[in-house]
Amino acid sequence: MGLETTPPHYANKSHSDFIDVVGVVRVNLRGSTEMVSFRFAGTLLLGLLLLAGGVASPTVATAGEWPSDKQCKKLKDAEVVKTGWCVAINRRKGNCLGCHMAMVNPWPEGFPPGGNVGPPLVAMKSRFESKEALRAQIYDPTVRNPNTSMPPFGKHRLLSNKQIDQIVEWLWTI
Repeated sequence: MGLETTPPHYANKSHSDFIDVVGVVRVNLRGSTEMVSFRFAGTLLLGLLLLAGGVASPTVATAGEWPSDKQCKKLKDAEVVKTGWCVAINRRKGNCLGCHMAMVNPWPEGFPPGGNVGPPLVAMKSRFESKEALRAQIYDPTVRNPNTSMPPFGKHRLLSNKQIDQIVEWLWTI
């Protein structure tokens, strides 16, 4: 008797058959349990796998290229993506990492982890249809969500238009 990884009643099933049996057990009004299967479970699984692949993909900058806040102060004529990173991590400017976790691989040594108040900064190209839409979200997020806790950086002039554009360029790479 060895350990079986596949239940005996699934032994002759294909991978797609396993996806078809994904479901949720619920209790109906009579108190008995019933299995509610998802007809589109395969699509859901594929979407989750694609999202995980997007999260695991490297960003434009590679290992060791993201400067610290102190290094940002010494940068002269840096590329716009790196400048956007510098604005985003600066506590007196964007301070994006105060509320958001960013998927930067590898995470710069000595940086505290990002926040968890706002959604993680991942897969930005799939979450926003264009750079303009992303820029509008940073400029005034209350347009899309009046109850947001994110400050309207542009509307309240917390950041300049140039700084918002720099952050957008950085975010568009992750």
